Amino acid sequence: MRCLSLLGRLVVAGGVLPVLAGCYTYVPLAALQPAPGTKLSLVLNDEGRVQAAHEVGPYTMRVEGELLRSTDADYVLAVTDVVDIRGAHNRWTGEAVPLSRSYVMTTYEKRFSLAKTILVMGAATVGFVALVASRNLLGIGGSGGDSGGGPPPNGQ
Repeated sequence: MRCLSLLGRLVVAGGVLPVLAGCYTYVPLAALQPAPGTKLSLVLNDEGRVQAAHEVGPYTMRVEGELLRSTDADYVLAVTDVVDIRGAHNRWTGEAVPLSRSYVMTTYEKRFSLAKTILVMGAATVGFVALVASRNLLGIGGSGGDSGGGPPPNGQ
């Protein structure tokens, strides 16, 4: 019984956690000096793409990560993702990278979106219920009687 409970928890975690990870939205940064720990997405300008190429690679359009510190002149991010101008993602593991504010065209903050989460979870629930109902996975429903497709009783 305990194994089933653990298995159920693993299935729920495996299905729900990836959905929750994707339920974020980017909003323009309101604060001039964001707090350390804020999740940021920095869109680089043309000069920034050229000047930051030695730090984050050529053709970089966007740098995402957690803010370690900021000054009036620059941001220092623990970088988690770099997106190039073709849209290709390059995952990073939190390396600290300084970027001058003059290289940044737009700064966004990554925030959890309750509305998106509810919408995605609702759609996933409806899909799961439809799958269970259409496949009769719970053993309920169905005709229960003779389907009429076999030979007559007593060989007649």
